[in-house]
Amino acid sequence: MCGLVGYAGRTPVVSAERLAAMRDTLSHRGPDDAGLWIGTSAAAAIGLGHRRLSILDTRTVGRQPMALPGGRVQIIFNGEIYNFLTLRAELEAQGHRFETRTDTEVLLHLYQVHGAAMVDRLIGMFAFAIWDADAQRLLVVRDRLGIKPVFYGVTADGGVVFGSEVKALLAAGVLDDGIDLQAMHDYLGLTYSPGPRTLLRGIKKLPPAHTLTWTPTGGVTLRRYWRQRFHSQGPARRAPRFEEAAEQTLDRLQTAVKRRLIADVPLGMFLSGGIDSSAVLWAMAQASSGPVKAFTIGFEEAGYDERQYAAIAAQAFGAEHHVEVVRPDPDTFMGPLTEAMDEPFADSSAIPLWYLSRLARRHVTVSLGGDGGDELYAGYRTHFAWRLGAWYRQVPSALRARVPQLVGRLPVSHGKVSFDLKARQFVHAAEHPAPVAHYRFKEFFSDPARRALHGAQVEDTARLFEEVFERGRFRHELDGVLASDFAIYLPDDILVKVDRMSMAHGLEARVPFLDHELVQHAADLPAHYKLRGLTTKAVLRKALAPHLPAPLLGRRKAGFNVPMAAWLSGPLNPLLRDLLSAEQLKRTGLWEPAEVQRLIQEHEQKVADHSRPLWALLCFALFNQRWRGGRAA
Repeated sequence: MCGLVGYAGRTPVVSAERLAAMRDTLSHRGPDDAGLWIGTSAAAAIGLGHRRLSILDTRTVGRQPMALPGGRVQIIFNGEIYNFLTLRAELEAQGHRFETRTDTEVLLHLYQVHGAAMVDRLIGMFAFAIWDADAQRLLVVRDRLGIKPVFYGVTADGGVVFGSEVKALLAAGVLDDGIDLQAMHDYLGLTYSPGPRTLLRGIKKLPPAHTLTWTPTGGVTLRRYWRQRFHSQGPARRAPRFEEAAEQTLDRLQTAVKRRLIADVPLGMFLSGGIDSSAVLWAMAQASSGPVKAFTIGFEEAGYDERQYAAIAAQAFGAEHHVEVVRPDPDTFMGPLTEAMDEPFADSSAIPLWYLSRLARRHVTVSLGGDGGDELYAGYRTHFAWRLGAWYRQVPSALRARVPQLVGRLPVSHGKVSFDLKARQFVHAAEHPAPVAHYRFKEFFSDPARRALHGAQVEDTARLFEEVFERGRFRHELDGVLASDFAIYLPDDILVKVDRMSMAHGLEARVPFLDHELVQHAADLPAHYKLRGLTTKAVLRKALAPHLPAPLLGRRKAGFNVPMAAWLSGPLNPLLRDLLSAEQLKRTGLWEPAEVQRLIQEHEQKVADHSRPLWALLCFALFNQRWRGGRAA
């Protein structure tokens, strides 16, 4: 992996020194090399910066920015193009000659032939920027699923600044870093910032499957170049038999994994013992000549530990299994976490992933993982809840009216299961239509509670999920549910977490389940192939049944969790009380101090489990202190 930064404007947007400073905020993404290029013409000024983590062609010249002969087309690139050897052979047959063995150089020549339409030929994860001096055009591209990040901001004079992380854009010093109140409201509800917004008014996310084009006369233009199409969209289509669909799924998964084994550096995989990571291990073992390096972390708390399942998978496929029992210490992870997450991010599963990435990087430079399988094949509890919610809404309203009162009598739990929290959330959510219900199943801080906290005039976060359903016009509700996960949860939570935690350790993470051809195949399958009655991931389970040990296929979905409720009452409590003190809150000017103190007191007294909203508030306070100097919002 690498890190990229750049600018384009009618005049220089930032100085050479500041561009270098932007680039070097990303040194963790590219510890092996650094490059800078600045160009000017009568109409435009361009600057490109790059930090390199060498994965392919580590011995020859693969430095970036890289240019075509003559220097009229320049590129900076972050990612991997898995079909670059095929593309290179096609280009060589057309007379193109190459000086390196890198996929970066292939992208340059592919652009020379196809222009912006080159993106349709690519299989991989990628973010890149190309400056074409003849066309006087900057092209910035993000991959179809949003695996690799791109942030951008438009300057007051119509220029554009872009980069792999928010901290790089902040270093430019030319963008509005005031707090976006709508983004803050959405963040507090979901624990992450749904795109294209960020928490900062002047910085946006380039959405997945989009290009950004800048020209001196036209400014910034965004274009979508790919869209997932679900079975229930458009005209009715014949589906393969269930058994045939399972065989196709297995074939495409194996192809996706094989594509991701190309590297000139040591390679391994994250192993949790869940279905998805075990499937990746199986496919890697099939394609590898030696033992696969697999990495697992364990916890002393039994309810959070998955080592036994990971061991079953590792033994079944002869993996070289590396296991580390971690005792998460806030003094160890809070600083690196704040540094890596340069916009507020409160999905606490980032903490174990930070430890897991640290373990893997001691042995390899590239690691595959099982992320994306739940979004493809309906594997989350929220998908299960959608099914129950559809049935629940058929219960006579007189009976349903009594349920909230019964659920309200459940004792408050501060453990991993938190059955009371899930029951209350289900009852609150299930009364709504599918798009709103799906959001409410995910909501960690209710809309009324957030409004009481900040008092801003904002829209309900549920609108984001309603918009996905409205645009898609799905005949089957579950397709809309999965589409909203792909549009919101996957790129703005799961993939952010994977990218930042792996890159914090200079580790490249690859996600076979998000091969776009496998993604499209899964979307083409009928919804009932994925969720059959109350069986999640039905077609994937069918595909893997002959290959995975039975205990792995039969286990329930387990999250990558930490005991946050106990931490906020224990080792994190002094930090919580310091950063969320009335004095600090008045200085920030965002939230009602009395309301925050109420949440803290109720949590400490175990009247309620407020760990998720409190962790979200604490992560925001840490972000504001580190990246905005504690200034008022």
